Amino acid sequence: MDLEEQLRESYAARLGSLDPTPGDSAAARRTGQRMRVRRRRAVGVAAAAVVAVAVAGSLVGTGRVTVGPSHTAGSWRALPTPPLSPRADALAAWTGKEIVVVGGDRRPCAPNADCAYQPDALLRDGAAYDPAAHAWHKIAPAPVRTSVSDRLVAAAGRVLLAHWHRGRISWFVYDPVADQWFGIPAAGTPSAVGDRVYGFRQGRVVMYDAARGLWYERIPRDPIRPRLTHRRITATPIGPVVTGYDATRPDDGSVADVVLADVYDGTAWHRLPATGQVGNDTWSWTGTQLVDPEIGTMDGGQVGSWGRRYPVGGRLDPTSGRWSPLPSAFSSETSDGWPVDAAGGRWVATSGQVYDTATGGVTTLGRPAGAPSYDVTAVWAGGSLLAFGGAGDESDQSSGKPSNRAWLYTP
Repeated sequence: MDLEEQLRESYAARLGSLDPTPGDSAAARRTGQRMRVRRRRAVGVAAAAVVAVAVAGSLVGTGRVTVGPSHTAGSWRALPTPPLSPRADALAAWTGKEIVVVGGDRRPCAPNADCAYQPDALLRDGAAYDPAAHAWHKIAPAPVRTSVSDRLVAAAGRVLLAHWHRGRISWFVYDPVADQWFGIPAAGTPSAVGDRVYGFRQGRVVMYDAARGLWYERIPRDPIRPRLTHRRITATPIGPVVTGYDATRPDDGSVADVVLADVYDGTAWHRLPATGQVGNDTWSWTGTQLVDPEIGTMDGGQVGSWGRRYPVGGRLDPTSGRWSPLPSAFSSETSDGWPVDAAGGRWVATSGQVYDTATGGVTTLGRPAGAPSYDVTAVWAGGSLLAFGGAGDESDQSSGKPSNRAWLYTP
């Protein structure tokens, strides 16, 4: 598969794999590949002004530009080397006390390369970084080898791993106190806030209480019509927010299919006013609003022009229902930032930029000297950003040599 085909598949997967049915590991893997492609795009792998991508059967233009914030704020400092071998695409989560890093790929695929999937290159060992002690320590290895298609979230001081393997998804919970992993019933791709983890099971939203170790399936089915398709769930203190598209709209690309959102407030489901964005990618709860930080716009392309461009990402207040586009300074790529992707609390890092959702400030994310070029693992821990591993370097981005170095960024 060449680069153009990878990009087209990754964007199509954005719409086709958000609420995968049980056993759809291929969909999860495509979503992971999309994240990989987005990170590489910032190092010049896909440096094109307009990229044709397939969405709902039509070609659309991304309208990306290469201008961005004019200054860099914050600073990086090197951390002690973790007790892990060099790797890329590890998974990481912040428990509130330490950062847990698990698995990864010891033979990552370099940009522009056509690599076969190598399950024997995947890892399952892990380590945790304690910011208070400024030290790493080994943790019990995960029960499975992890890949970029898997997901790690934290709830109630524990870590939950959602893992796809041979058409099935499994959930495993890591208890840092006992330093043990154990399996629990799975419910699709998880989203967590506080003690609660939400997911889809047989088409309905279910909740796992990580503090009590109990499943609650008393959330009623969403009765609102028209129903949503290509759904994604985001956990908020208000309740689960399910985003998706009108299932009754034409699927031929003739009209812009904007994202809709249904919220369960503990009593009933409510549909919010339609957003103004066409992407339903990676929503995160920032403490006051949901943010989908995907940068760029789409206009329908040559097949079914929509008459104007629509943002791919945006901001959504689940209480008032108000939607707004991303800040203009954040809505374009910068070519001189470090390509890491992470959202946590009020902070979002992507496309070489850092967005403070509390103040609206946007700055360029600098790059620590000697840092790898792609497939870097990143996670926000309170108000700091940890970056670990990755592969390649500035002098030779085609190199697939992985790293096990770690850095911490403070805005």
